[in-house]
Amino acid sequence: MLQRLALLLALILSAAPAVATTVQEDFNTAQAHLDALRLADARNGFTALLNRIGLQSRSRSAMIVRARLAETMVGQGDAEEAVPLLETALTGFAAGVAADADERAGALSHLAHAEEEMGKLRAAYRHWQAVIDEKLLPETSVGMLQARLGAARTGQWTQPEQALAAVDRLLALPDSGWGDTPKAAKTGQVLALRLKAQIAMRQGKLEAAKVALAQAGKLAGGTETQRVDLGDVQLRGDLALLAWLRGSETELMQYTALSGATMLDDGTRAGGRGNELPSCAPQGNLAPDAMAVVEFSVRDDGRVLNVRPIYANPGSGAADSHPEEEFAAAVHNWSWPADQATAVNPLWRAAIRVELRCLSTQPDVIWASLQRDLLAWYQARGLAWPEATGTDAERRIQLLAQLAAVDARNGPQSLAALPILVALVTNSAVGPSETAPMAERLAALATAQDAPTMVLFLAWQAGKTRDATAPAITRADQRGEARFADYLRLEQLEQRKTPNAEAVLQAIIARHPASDPLHTRALIQLSDLAFARGAEADAAALLARTGLSPQQCALVDVKPQGKNALFSDADFPTAARIWSLSGLMRIAHDIKPSGEASNVRVVMARPPFIFSAAAVKRVTAWRFQPVLRGDASVGCVNRNFPTRFRMIN
Repeated sequence: MLQRLALLLALILSAAPAVATTVQEDFNTAQAHLDALRLADARNGFTALLNRIGLQSRSRSAMIVRARLAETMVGQGDAEEAVPLLETALTGFAAGVAADADERAGALSHLAHAEEEMGKLRAAYRHWQAVIDEKLLPETSVGMLQARLGAARTGQWTQPEQALAAVDRLLALPDSGWGDTPKAAKTGQVLALRLKAQIAMRQGKLEAAKVALAQAGKLAGGTETQRVDLGDVQLRGDLALLAWLRGSETELMQYTALSGATMLDDGTRAGGRGNELPSCAPQGNLAPDAMAVVEFSVRDDGRVLNVRPIYANPGSGAADSHPEEEFAAAVHNWSWPADQATAVNPLWRAAIRVELRCLSTQPDVIWASLQRDLLAWYQARGLAWPEATGTDAERRIQLLAQLAAVDARNGPQSLAALPILVALVTNSAVGPSETAPMAERLAALATAQDAPTMVLFLAWQAGKTRDATAPAITRADQRGEARFADYLRLEQLEQRKTPNAEAVLQAIIARHPASDPLHTRALIQLSDLAFARGAEADAAALLARTGLSPQQCALVDVKPQGKNALFSDADFPTAARIWSLSGLMRIAHDIKPSGEASNVRVVMARPPFIFSAAAVKRVTAWRFQPVLRGDASVGCVNRNFPTRFRMIN
């Protein structure tokens, strides 16, 4: 009898309608997730709550929910999405209204964090300073302490003396002013001392910087201990920067090694593929010798977070060119292959530092034109480029979700998956272990759907199929895809000598109109061959038909032929060898009409400075067969290439 009653009660309860939660209950649940740093759950909760209240609502409750939702976005690295929500929320929290002070302080602080993450340091400074000037938080609160540190950190680039005075006031606080524990006091004081040293380094006050870093090291428990935490890694990075500024190669190598910078790269994980740099003037705002050292961290999914410029110098450029903002904004948009990121210990990717300079490059107009051809095929079959925004790491997440949705809706053989797979295998944040099965699937789908050869080639290339070029040319010819076949022929001729190269190039020139970039590139390559066999007049005439300027020598992906363009063991710095350091860099240079390399500079180096001087010295000694020649011989500018310095056991 009791069992029957229990069963009846269970049936009644299961049939009863669920009790609707109130807005306050939903808010409390989402806030609990946020307090526990369950950011994804909190974001979902606040998103649902904002939809429930009304996306257009201007009520105070809606403003609070927007601010909390934006806080989760900032925590997850989605600064661009957070900013408009915070700006809207702030319109609902009036300045000078005591009841709004806490909410206004929170929104301003998170907005400052988001802007700083995006490289908008001057905007971030204004919002940190607003928290201070409006006295929105108690003077002794942790929030006000963070605002003062944030204002000094972002304000140093435009108001260094004011920032330095603010740091000194913070350092004058008693230990209790930094928090409830001795550890909090030590951590805060080390941060302030490091900031003081960074400001001093930018001002050229190297002795003052040395004193501040020595005090920070003493507080941190030493700068040469074997056990390290994130604070130790960052402090040693500052000491390495100071050593470089002081011209001390020995200390530069020592502190770089002690910072664990080489732990990021074992020679197989380059990371950060396809990461762009700001353009030099006149296309951009920076002088070629403007530089910065930027620190950032990499999440498991390949997204870049915690972007902070540590040092910047405008070089010969205008004092207000703000290289610190330009370079920080560029790094914010970088991505890392996710599987390579997760293969590195989180400590060693929590404070990566890079040396950066600007780089002006021309767009790859040939590849862009081939993409337009592919888009036409998509459109003819009711397909489109996948809609995904943000960095490659952010796009990877969106594309994977779209692929899962297509598979669930239509099955794995659906044509709708093809453009998504193309976008994934060409995404720099999709690493080798992810790419391999995607490439295999894309190749099978492209074959089954009789897709253009470009799709199959991308699949073969991503899957590292041996000699993908030759079978792709054969297939493209069979299908009448002359432009893609000739693109591959030009690539093939760049990579190896072919007996009938001139005949192949003449045929390509005849097949395509002068307006086609394939025609132009073929003329350039034919000009190179003519010059190589001593027919300088023919070479000059072919070159004249292109109409290219030296600034456009990269337009058709010309690869100047080097006569001694090699590195050797002798270029590896002895001190770097002693400390077993390795490094990855990108080097840029021009080529004079005489074939000499000029304007050589390192545009990206990780870790900073270790191999830069040796690389510049070696490349400056290189000689090339000039790309542009004849009576109006003018050389070639903005050539750039990656290289790695690595010890081989």
